[in-house]
Amino acid sequence: MRTKAPINIRIKQLGRITLAFSLAMITAAGCDFGDLNIDPTRQSDANVHEILPAAIVQTARNVMSIGGRVAGTLVLQFEGTEAQPLSYNNYLVDEQTLSDFWETGLYAGAMKDCRIIIDKSTAEDQPYYAGIARVLMAFNLGIATSFWGDVPYSEALLGTESLKSAYDPQEQVYQSILALLDDAILDFQQPAALGGPAGDDLIYNGDAMRWIKTCHALKARYLMHQSKRNAGVAEQALAEIAQAFSSASEQPDFHFADSDNESNPLALFGQERPQQIEIGVALKALMVSSSDPRRSRYWVEVQGKDEVYLAGNTDLIRAQRSSTIPLISYSELLFLQAEALVRTGASNAAQVFTKAIIASMEACGITSTQYNPYLAFNGGLASSLTLEEKLKKVIEQKFISLYGQNPHEAWIDQRRTGYPALQVPSNANASLDPSLVIPKRVPYPISERTTNNTNYQDAINRQGGHLMDVSPWLFQ
Repeated sequence: MRTKAPINIRIKQLGRITLAFSLAMITAAGCDFGDLNIDPTRQSDANVHEILPAAIVQTARNVMSIGGRVAGTLVLQFEGTEAQPLSYNNYLVDEQTLSDFWETGLYAGAMKDCRIIIDKSTAEDQPYYAGIARVLMAFNLGIATSFWGDVPYSEALLGTESLKSAYDPQEQVYQSILALLDDAILDFQQPAALGGPAGDDLIYNGDAMRWIKTCHALKARYLMHQSKRNAGVAEQALAEIAQAFSSASEQPDFHFADSDNESNPLALFGQERPQQIEIGVALKALMVSSSDPRRSRYWVEVQGKDEVYLAGNTDLIRAQRSSTIPLISYSELLFLQAEALVRTGASNAAQVFTKAIIASMEACGITSTQYNPYLAFNGGLASSLTLEEKLKKVIEQKFISLYGQNPHEAWIDQRRTGYPALQVPSNANASLDPSLVIPKRVPYPISERTTNNTNYQDAINRQGGHLMDVSPWLFQ
C-alpha cells in the first residue's frame, strides 16, 4: 500500500500551479473554463521533477473540467439547467465552447508538458519519467480524439518546428495511442535510474510495475474503443487485461485535496457555479427504475432539483473536493473484460459482469447487504439472452459506474454501441446538429480555424463535415 503526502504539500514542494488566477479570470469573464488549471507563471524551462506533477494534475483535471461536463451532458449523465451548461444540453457546443480546453487543458497544457518530459528524460536517461509522460500523453490524446476525431499529433507539440500542425486521421491517432503505451511499457522495464520519480509521481510514487499494469489496462480500453471497426480487438483486449491490475487498490488514482484551490473539478464547479447542472435524465431513469443503491451517492433532490453537488453533503461521493479521479478504474477494467468476453462467446462473461458491478458498488461505499438485492435482479447475464441483449446490460451498467469519473468513456461507448439508448432532448437545437441525433463529435476550436486553416479544412473535408452529427472514423 503506497503512502502519499497531502496534495497541497506535494504540489507546493514540486512547483504548484496557480489556480487562483484562473478562478479570478472565470469570475471576471463569466466563462465556463476556470478549472483548467492555467498557469500564467509557468517557467520557460524546468527539470522533469518540477514538470511531472503539473502534467499529472492537469491530466486529472482534464477528465472532469469543462470537457468532462460537456461530454457528460451530451451523453445525458448530466443535465445543464442554467447558464452555459444549459447550452450543452441544447447541443449548442460551438467552436468557442471547448477552445480553451483544447489550447490550455490539452495541447499547451498536459500534452506540451508530456512532450517536454519525454524529450528531457530521454536525453537524461530517465526512462520512468519518459514512461509516465507517454502514458499521460496517450490518455490526453484519447480525450482529444473522443471530441474531435482527427486531431494533430504526429506534427504537433514540436515548438517552433511546427506551428501549424496537420491533423492525423483518427485511425492513425489510435495507432499512436497504442504505440505510446507500448513504448511506456518498455521504459518501465528499464533499470531504475538515480533520481527517478518518487514523490513527484502523484499517482504511483515511482512504482514502475504498477505503471506497467496501468498501460495494459489502458491498452484494453483503447482497443475496445475500436470494436465497431475491428471485431478482433476483443481477443487482443483480453490479453492486455490478463496483464493489468487486479484490484481497486492498484488502480491509478489521482487524489485531489480538500481545499479551495486544489479540489476535484466537479466539486469546484458545484461550489463556484451552484445549481447549473443536475443529474442527467438517462442516468437517473436507469438508476431509479432498478432501485440502484448508488442513487444517494450520485445526486440528492433539493427543492425539486437533482443536485450533483451540495455543500456539506458527504454522501455525494463523486463531487467531494477530495474525490479521486482514476485514469482507469478497476470497475471499468472489469466491464471492458465482460464486454470482450461477451463478444468472444466466453462462458465466464456473467461472472466478470457481476464482479464489475460489485467493484462499482464498493467504490461508492455500498455494502453487500445493500447491493445483493440489486444483483439478484440486475447482476446476471442469462444464457438465454442474445449477444446484443448482453452487450446492452454490460454497457448500461458501465454507463452508471463511469458517472463523475470519466464521462468521455460513457460517450465513446454510446457512440460505438448505441447503449444506453438515449432520447434527444426536446429543446435540442439543430443549428450544429442538423440531424438531431446524439452528437458524434464537436466542432474544432475557433483558434484552429483562424491560425491553422489549411490543415483544419483538410481534416473537415476528410471527415465529411464539421457539424455534431458527422461520425468520426471510430463510429462509422
